[in-house]
Amino acid sequence: MDTSEAVFRALLSITVTLAIVLLVFVPFQEPGSAGRVVSILALSIQAVMIVIATAGLYFGWEPFAFFDEM
Repeated sequence: MDTSEAVFRALLSITVTLAIVLLVFVPFQEPGSAGRVVSILALSIQAVMIVIATAGLYFGWEPFAFFDEM
């Protein structure tokens, strides 16, 4: 496993875990409250991170290839 794949796998696993935890607590928040707004914004950022990590793994993108050469 190269460095880029390891980074994408770690990013994906951490982000999915945090998104699941956040999704568990969203129903208990009052609609329209500041906490709910922050939770929705955090979920949208996490969704973007999940898409990027999944695309990086799927397409074999290697932005950290220079670490493998060291």
